[in-house]
Amino acid sequence: MRPRATCASISELAGGHSAVGWGKFVSFALAMIAGAAEAQTLQGVENCRQLLNDADRLACYDGLHTGTASPVETASKSASPVTLANARFDIQDKNYEQQVFSPRIELHMSFANTSPKRVSALALVVSIKDAFGDVILNGESKLDVSIRPGGTETSPTFLFWEDNQFLNDDAYSKMIGPVAAGTATVEVAINKVVYDDGTVEPY
Repeated sequence: MRPRATCASISELAGGHSAVGWGKFVSFALAMIAGAAEAQTLQGVENCRQLLNDADRLACYDGLHTGTASPVETASKSASPVTLANARFDIQDKNYEQQVFSPRIELHMSFANTSPKRVSALALVVSIKDAFGDVILNGESKLDVSIRPGGTETSPTFLFWEDNQFLNDDAYSKMIGPVAAGTATVEVAINKVVYDDGTVEPY
């Protein structure tokens, strides 16, 4: 069959529209399919981003390339028995007597332990947000804190961010406005809990 006959058949199936019109329809359909696929990919990336465990997150990203990305498993993961009880920001000025050589922002945190065992350390992800709920800073950290069963304790270890006078977009510069205004908030996700008996539980 010659190409012209093929084009004529396509034109007839399109209800009398020209082959050019049918081509536009096909292009539109392909664009819709591509858009849907892109939306699914973006959703997959967002799902992977919500995974707290590094290994799970990497496996999820790998799955996006093979089309087998795993969904976010929030229901199957048990909640940590250790939660953030209180968070307090302090703005510390330069003080050579206290070995503070640059202005800095300190974050002091207290944690509650609802488990039947004493806690000795925590691995966590800290997110600091501004008044609009936008993330200013996000990162992983580890804290040593001894918390009795059913108790609440303040960690003797605190996080701090020093002012870098040579940078305008360092962590201190991003945080100082919301912290000074009292609008900065803290969210904590507990990744691992180390108990006094030596056991380590991931969450």
